Amino acid sequence: MLAHRVLPFVVSVLLLLPFAPPAAAAPAVSAVAAAQAAVERVPVTVDSSNQAGWWRPLDTFDGVEYFAYNAPASTGGRHEVRIASRGRDGAWRTGCLPDASGGCVTYVDDVGHNQPTIVVDGDGRIHAFVSMHNDTWRYHRSTRAGDVTSMAEAAALLPDRDLRFTYPVSARGKDGDAYVMVRADRDADQVRDGRLYRFDTATDTWSRVAVVATGRGHSFYPDDLRVDAAGRVHVLWEWGPWPASTHRHLGSYAVFDPADGSFSDVAGDRLTTPLAPGAGTAVVYQPYEGDETISSTSRAVQTAKLAVVGDRLAGIAYRYLTQASGRTFAGFDVRYATWTGTQWRRETVVARGDLPVDNSATIGVTQAGAATRVYFVAEANGCAGARSQVVRAERAGTGPWSFATVGDPRQGVQRLRAQAGADGTDLLYVTAPLEGGLWRVTVPRTGVPGTGEPFEPIARRLLGSSASGENLALNAPVTVSSVLRAGTEGAKAVDGWCADDSRWISAEGDTSPSITVDLGRRAAVGEVRVHSGYSRAPVPGTDVLRDFTVEARTADGWRTLATIRGNTAGLVRVPAAGATADQVRLLITDPSQNALDVARVYEIEVIAGG
Repeated sequence: MLAHRVLPFVVSVLLLLPFAPPAAAAPAVSAVAAAQAAVERVPVTVDSSNQAGWWRPLDTFDGVEYFAYNAPASTGGRHEVRIASRGRDGAWRTGCLPDASGGCVTYVDDVGHNQPTIVVDGDGRIHAFVSMHNDTWRYHRSTRAGDVTSMAEAAALLPDRDLRFTYPVSARGKDGDAYVMVRADRDADQVRDGRLYRFDTATDTWSRVAVVATGRGHSFYPDDLRVDAAGRVHVLWEWGPWPASTHRHLGSYAVFDPADGSFSDVAGDRLTTPLAPGAGTAVVYQPYEGDETISSTSRAVQTAKLAVVGDRLAGIAYRYLTQASGRTFAGFDVRYATWTGTQWRRETVVARGDLPVDNSATIGVTQAGAATRVYFVAEANGCAGARSQVVRAERAGTGPWSFATVGDPRQGVQRLRAQAGADGTDLLYVTAPLEGGLWRVTVPRTGVPGTGEPFEPIARRLLGSSASGENLALNAPVTVSSVLRAGTEGAKAVDGWCADDSRWISAEGDTSPSITVDLGRRAAVGEVRVHSGYSRAPVPGTDVLRDFTVEARTADGWRTLATIRGNTAGLVRVPAAGATADQVRLLITDPSQNALDVARVYEIEVIAGG
C-alpha cells in the first residue's frame, strides 16, 4: 500500500526558487541558524517518483559523495535510476543503471516502494538496490571503484533469488563489508519477514546473515541500519498487518554483532532470531498505545531513523500518528526514543497541534557528542505539500528542543536523508520531486547546540501571514452521492491526506457521482485542486477522474469554474479568480477508465485567494 502522502503524478505546487530567501524576513535567531547551511543544487532532474521514507539514497566514501535518484524516463509512468557523485573537487559525474541493450533500465513509478538504496563498500564499489515492490532482486554494482558510470546488473550474486523483496536499507560495516536489510515476501504463508544480508569484500560474495524477524499475519517494514564504532550493526524496523498497511505498529530495535553472529536487545541481552512481533520491552521502543489491535489506526508508527554515537545507540527519531482529543486535524507527531538503562523514554519533539501543518513521511537524525539533531519536513495546507520546509530540531544533552529552518519555505521539498560526516558536518539529501529538484545541503555543528526558536513561529510563517494560501476545505463538512464501502466516506476527500487508504470512492453503479464541500462561510477562492486516482493503477492515468465539472456556490447561485474532459492527470488545478463562495462541488460524468468505473478522490483543496 502507498506508504506516503505525496502522489507521483502531482506535477506542480506553489514553488519559488529553491532555497531562495523567503519573502518575509524571519526572526534574527532563525535567520542565523538557516544561514549556517550551505545549499547546492545537484545538477540533475529527478522524477516525481523520487520519494520514500525508508530509503538510503545517500552515501559517502573516501571524500566522495553519492546521490542515487529516480530520473524521468521517456515513457510516462516510468523512471530510470541514476547515481550522481560529487568528487573532492566539487565536480559532479552521473551514470544510469544499464539495461541488457546498453541503454538505461526503466521501472514503473511507485511512490514509497520503487526508490533506490545504495551503499559503498570498503573497496569503493557502489551497490544499488532499486525499484523493488514485491519483486525479485534488482541489484547493480559498479565494476570500477567509485565510478558511477560503471554500474552493472548483478542480481545473480545474491541469495534467496526465489523470493520477492521490498524496502532495502543499507550500511557499510566497520571492516568495509556491506549490509542490506529487506522485507521478503512469503505470502503463501501470510508472512513478510525481515532479512539481513552481508557482502564480504574479502571473497566478493553475498550471504544471508539471518531472518531477523517474522510472524504469521504480519509484515516487516525495514527502517534503518547503522554501524557503531565497535562494528556492531544496529537494526530498526516496524510491524504492520499482513499483507500491508500505511500505518504500522511496534517500532522495534535490535543489534547484530558480526564478531560472533549474535543478536541482542538494547539492554545487551541475547536474542534468538527470528524475532516475533512484540519480542520484548527491550526490543519494542514504541509499544501499542490505546487500542491493542494491529489493524488499529488510532496510534501508528511511520518512518524511523537511528542515531548512533561511539559504540551505543543515542536514540531513535520517528513519526507517530495520534488521535489526541482537542485536535482539529489528525496528523503525525515527531518523536524521539532513548534507552535509560532500564526502560525506553519516549518524548514528543513536535506535537501535531491545531494548525494545519503536518510533516512529510520522512525523517533524519544525527548525533555529535551530546548534541542531537532531528530533521523533518513540515508541510502546510493539505496533501500537495504546497508549502513545505526543512526543519532542524536540536538540543544539547537532554535539554529542551529548539528549531531552525533550512532553506526556503516554499520550495516544495518533500523528502530528505541525513547523515553525520566525519568532520562534524551533517550532510543532507533533500529532494523536491514534484519540481524535479535535488539538493546537497551541509549543516555544520557550529555555535551553541540547541540555538533556535519554538516550532510554532515556524509553522505560522509556513502558513503565511494572510488568508491567501489557506486550504478552506480542510476537514469541512462533505456531502456525497454514494460511498463504495466503509472507510471510503466523503470526509476522506478533505482530511489533508493523499494516501490510498484515505480516499472518497463512489459506489459501483453510480454513473454520475457528486461531492459537495461546505466551506462554512463565504470566502474568496483562488484555486480548486482535485487529486484523484490510485497509486497502483495498472496503467497510469486510468483511475483518475475523467470528465467532471467544478462549481462554486456564490451569492448568485452555482457558477461553473471549469469543465474537464478526457483527464489523465492525478492533479487538476482550477483557477477560481477570487470567486466568493460558501460551497464547492464536483459533478462527475465519467468517473474513470477503470473497469470498476468509480470515482476515486484523494483530496479536494479549496485554496483561499483574492
